[in-house]
Amino acid sequence: MKKLVYAGLCCCLAFAVSAGAAQTKDPRSAGGGSCQKNAYNCVDTPNPLPEADTVWLADMTWMDVRDAMAAGKKTIIIPTGGVEPNGPWVVLAKHDYVLRATCDAIARKLGNALCAPVISFVSQGDIDTKGGHMDTVGTISIRDEVYEGLITDVARSMKAHGFEHILFISDNGGSNQKVARSVADKLNAQWGKPIVHDIPEYYQSWEGADALLLKKGLTKADVKDGIHDDPSVTTLLMLTNPEYVRWQERVKAGKASIDGVPLTDKNKVLEWGRELLEYRSSVTADAIRKTLAADPTH
Repeated sequence: MKKLVYAGLCCCLAFAVSAGAAQTKDPRSAGGGSCQKNAYNCVDTPNPLPEADTVWLADMTWMDVRDAMAAGKKTIIIPTGGVEPNGPWVVLAKHDYVLRATCDAIARKLGNALCAPVISFVSQGDIDTKGGHMDTVGTISIRDEVYEGLITDVARSMKAHGFEHILFISDNGGSNQKVARSVADKLNAQWGKPIVHDIPEYYQSWEGADALLLKKGLTKADVKDGIHDDPSVTTLLMLTNPEYVRWQERVKAGKASIDGVPLTDKNKVLEWGRELLEYRSSVTADAIRKTLAADPTH
């Protein structure tokens, strides 16, 4: 009996010590460690390195993010891409890689924004029946309710850290855009103010990019290869990495064209891509400014 009592006392003591430690945690601790153990874990320690030249949250240190927000960068863009088939030349993560260029440009145009990691997973069709893009190997699809939970928690995380404006943009057409609008409405109702905004103009800028190439005479309305790819996609991807459209291999194989547009001159293709990037990022940045200007709390 004495042994049981002794064991019980030890357990209670251990719990009390543990609880006490939790209660006395230094509120200055950050960075994944204890402020008492290392000054670089203290929330107010100056960053020992120069300002990072990136707008991508995941490419920054916690000190980089802290300092960026202190300097006024309190708008966060949550971009959605996807993993889906894009014809024989273009990699599955087409939308993700387009966003690496466009979200970066949008955030820099705004001047007060950062980009959260690209959400790679959306509904691409029924997994069990292989509907939609699920009829092609390599596609990744999640249910709308899973996507809803994912972007909801990403947005909640950003608000918890003090971001004042949370923006959804999607490079991928489909049900995810409807879900993003719904999530924005729900969170704004829950928080009592319009913090979250879906920006549909970003996806709509695909059409404007296509129209721009048509106006320049690079494309023709009646010339299509009939695959899930087009010159707008290819030129934008080339800006990030020509390998994403297998440019070098296609040139060697005599396959460097899409919808009648020749791609052999890399410099010209990159020039077209830069024009489209400027167009899509400008349209979106303008839409964001108008959206936030209409926000009475802005």
